[in-house]
Amino acid sequence: MSSTGKNISIAVGVYVIIKALLNLILGFSFVNVLMLVVAGVIFVLLYKRMPYCNYIVAVYLALVFIAHFWTNITNLSNGFVYWIYLAEGILDLLAGALLAFNKDVKAYFSNN
Repeated sequence: MSSTGKNISIAVGVYVIIKALLNLILGFSFVNVLMLVVAGVIFVLLYKRMPYCNYIVAVYLALVFIAHFWTNITNLSNGFVYWIYLAEGILDLLAGALLAFNKDVKAYFSNN
């Protein structure tokens, strides 16, 4: 088991939880509460090394970025919140790339 891969996976899981908490603070809604629950599930799946979970979460993060990118870009002049959302999106892409392409993460998930 690669301890570096485990640490990266846990860091991504913690990032997803922090992101969900931030979004809950920025705009309280049922969807944001649900996303906090989803973030908790993602953390557990990454921590427990569910097979192929790293790829599934990477695709999820990329889809979240794609779904919100245009809205964030076109609304940058409407307030700092959209700058935060854009930064989150970029972090989503980086976290997804780490989960999908990092050799240590791949080793961590292949050693079940």
